[in-house]
Amino acid sequence: MTDITKLIRSHLSTVETYASVDPAEELARRAGISPEEVVKLNGNENPFGPHPAVAGAIGASRLHLYPDPNQNAVRKALAKYTDMPFECLLAGAGGDELIDLLLRLFVEPGERLLDCDPTFGMYSFCARVADAEVVSVPRDENFDVDTDAVAAFDDERTKILFLASPNNPTGNELSEAEARRLLEMDMVLVVDETYFEFSGNSLAHLVPEYENLVILRSMSKWAGLAGLRIGYMIASPEIVRHLIDIKQPYSVSAAAEAALITSLENRDDLMKNVKIILEQRGRLEAFLDTMDGVKYWPSSANFLLCEFEQGAGVVFEGLASHGVFVRMFSHPRLTRHLRASVGTPDETGRLMKALKTVI
Repeated sequence: MTDITKLIRSHLSTVETYASVDPAEELARRAGISPEEVVKLNGNENPFGPHPAVAGAIGASRLHLYPDPNQNAVRKALAKYTDMPFECLLAGAGGDELIDLLLRLFVEPGERLLDCDPTFGMYSFCARVADAEVVSVPRDENFDVDTDAVAAFDDERTKILFLASPNNPTGNELSEAEARRLLEMDMVLVVDETYFEFSGNSLAHLVPEYENLVILRSMSKWAGLAGLRIGYMIASPEIVRHLIDIKQPYSVSAAAEAALITSLENRDDLMKNVKIILEQRGRLEAFLDTMDGVKYWPSSANFLLCEFEQGAGVVFEGLASHGVFVRMFSHPRLTRHLRASVGTPDETGRLMKALKTVI
């Protein structure tokens, strides 16, 4: 009988996988409660969900037909929303697909991706799958990017640098001055602006100036479309053309396409939910200010990274016993840290009540 493991590409046979979050049903089973009782604050999802018009738009879609491989309607809607040219826009099956495509386009096996950790784990995961070398450049004591340390790897083997702004899980942003310095280096800079609608700050205006800049955006967080998997990028027409050549033609489903367009048409309503989330973040910050043994990091996103004197594990398990689930990390710099997504007013209240009991 054939030993199938001998046929698997060697670098994939024992690849380090991405640490994803469990669904509400599994969390409920673990806590011994119903899924409706779970306060799920571990995935930075939008607790309000999509706009009510999205369901009708999906239902009216011609789901029996393949979607447009050139994404004309989607890109036109994005051009209006972003005030960027049609030729500079491309959608994908979530930001994850776009990350994977960028690595396929720019990085040969053995070439480098720079990863400023702690940060979003998909950058290094996709690089490992692409057989790239992942070089971690640690952030400084405030979790800001160490541009001098990045510059030390500015050579012909380094092809791409991913930076989330606001950074996940720390919530801080990349400044324009830092970005400009990095863009002068001989590598592609990918700025992941997944949480742009919460921060209100963007570096997209630099795209016409720098052909090596790519901006990633998401419809998962502010628009509540995480389950439909759709994101987009803003980049030079040259990069977009090459990615269209190599992408799967139908990766953005007709349902996701309809949901994106409808969400952008109703963005004012969705931004009201963003406003509520930001208000709840402030409410949670004010509560944490009154507690001993807890420090939170200022955030421009829909989550807070909190440091606990008693360690992350004890607090995580204590919250879970109350049906409240947050994100714990294996990164050595985050052994005392938990990330809590900002929920509805009721979910924020349940989190604060549970924290009072646990700490």
